[in-house]
Amino acid sequence: MKIEEKIKNCKLCGTLQKLTENSIQLGTTPFILIGESPAKDGWIQSKRAFFNSAGKLQGTGRVLNNLLKNIGYSIPDIYFTECCKCVIEDRKLLKNCSENCLPILREQLKSVPCKIIVTMGLFPTQALLNTKMKRFADVVGKTFELKIDEREYVLIPIYHPSPLNPKGYKDNIAIFGKIKELCNVAALDFA
Repeated sequence: MKIEEKIKNCKLCGTLQKLTENSIQLGTTPFILIGESPAKDGWIQSKRAFFNSAGKLQGTGRVLNNLLKNIGYSIPDIYFTECCKCVIEDRKLLKNCSENCLPILREQLKSVPCKIIVTMGLFPTQALLNTKMKRFADVVGKTFELKIDEREYVLIPIYHPSPLNPKGYKDNIAIFGKIKELCNVAALDFA
């Protein structure tokens, strides 16, 4: 069964609206960004991560695009998916939904050549590392080795780049410098 069909048929989180088309954005970067959940007025309508139905970058997309420009990329260059495949409007549901969608996320990761995983926020980080964190700030910018089905990754959490998050841009700048360094090492591994 295709991933999109698995997402569409999943009822673990009830009847929440789901991202069933283009559930992963393919790119050219050696990293994949993993968000928390799709925005109701974004990816589901536009079929493009971080864009609204009018084709304009949403607030988070603008912040993220500026961070990506610092390391030579832009939104269209990145591999991207969401940890939760449902639109989660109540943040209290993110932890449970992240855990429910983890098998699908792991399957999606098999389909991309990336060795670096960049998690945007607490819930995708906790789900992939399979650990509860007291303070997300204690792990942001640190690197973690992760093995999924015999494949090794480096995971690095960033602050969610929402324009509402005071740490979303300025506190991520140095982390994106670290991501660029990891990309250079990953490029050597592919040589």
